[in-house]
Amino acid sequence: MRSKLKSDLWITDPEWFRPWFNTEAYHVLYGHRSEDEASDLVQRLISVKELNEPGRLLDAGCGAGRHARAFAKAGWDVEAFDLSEGSIDAAKSHSQSPSPSYRVLDLRDLLDVEEWFGRFDLVTNFFTSLGYFSAEEEQKQVVAGFARALRPGGWLFVDYLNVEHVQSHLIPSETILKGGIEFDIHRRIADGWIEKSIRYQWQGEEQHHVERVQALHRDNFIDLLSKHQLEVKYTWGNYALDPWSGDSPRCMLLAQKTTSV
Repeated sequence: MRSKLKSDLWITDPEWFRPWFNTEAYHVLYGHRSEDEASDLVQRLISVKELNEPGRLLDAGCGAGRHARAFAKAGWDVEAFDLSEGSIDAAKSHSQSPSPSYRVLDLRDLLDVEEWFGRFDLVTNFFTSLGYFSAEEEQKQVVAGFARALRPGGWLFVDYLNVEHVQSHLIPSETILKGGIEFDIHRRIADGWIEKSIRYQWQGEEQHHVERVQALHRDNFIDLLSKHQLEVKYTWGNYALDPWSGDSPRCMLLAQKTTSV
């Protein structure tokens, strides 16, 4: 086992997601994510009465496009974006008809994409990809971008971790072997952030990345969304769309943009 220097275990960059998401190691560590799992969740979402009819969808922070592809197969007109060029390249490598339209874009820049203003019936944000940013104004900017992209009466789906569950089920440290790579993982909750320190060797070189997301509770989301004319109508606690509780693994919200905007 490699030695761990506690003095630098949690050193990170506020823009940690840019380099980490573009590494091959990131895709090795998280490559178990299932196409079938994504398809099952999409089928459950579109069974909700308000989402029964296919329309225009924007998948914000789409990763390698699992959910975007599932929506396109279900008849939705899908546009999708992610800040990681590697993830977008992986998404584009899938041959499918109809295929989503992909682009590289930072969540914080969505607000500036004029051609998407008021265009979408549904905006989705899967897998805890909202709470990266240190500045409160940046979080508000992202949500404002979601709201601006929606038509009046459109819907926003946000999928985040559930802080209460993370607190009660936290594994402080473990070693994970994936694809022949040994990942030395440490986790903590500190100063309003949920953090994961990841050490590994890649081609003989020691590598270290720290993932961190804000410890946003359900009430934080409800308050944040309401400030952008987004009213939460459903709150679910897992990918089966069971009702949310304090011990649910996820905090998943479906909010509607008010028609007066």
